[in-house]
Amino acid sequence: MEIVGKGLTDCQVDPTGVSFRLNLESVDGHPASVILPVDCLRSLLMTLPNVIEKALKARYQDDTLKIVYPMGSFSLEAAAGSDSTILTMNTPDGFKVSFALTPEDAGGLATSLVGIDVAQPRATFN
Repeated sequence: MEIVGKGLTDCQVDPTGVSFRLNLESVDGHPASVILPVDCLRSLLMTLPNVIEKALKARYQDDTLKIVYPMGSFSLEAAAGSDSTILTMNTPDGFKVSFALTPEDAGGLATSLVGIDVAQPRATFN
C-alpha cells in the first residue's frame, strides 16, 4: 500500500517506547499514519540527510547545494567508560545531534577550527 503525503502533521511515541507513529495528511486531504518500531529511528535518521541532499541536487541540478542549519548551542561531555568526548550540537529550533569523538577526532576538529580563514568563505548559504 502506498500513501502519498502532502505534509507531516505530528509524531508520537507509544507509551512503552516500542514504536512510533508519523501522522500525515495525504494529498487527498485525509489523515494517514505510518507506525514503525523504534529500532527504525536510527536508520531513518541516518538516511534522511542523504535523501535531502539527493533531492536538492535533483531539483536544482547543483551538486554543491547542502542543507545547512544554524548552530544554536553545543556542549561537550565525557563519555562514561570511554576516552571519547560527546559533542552535542543544537539548532535554535530544537534539532539536536550528538557525536562520539575519539581523542584524535577532537584534536583534528580543534586544529581544523583554529585553521579556518574566516575572511575566505568556502560556501554560501541563506
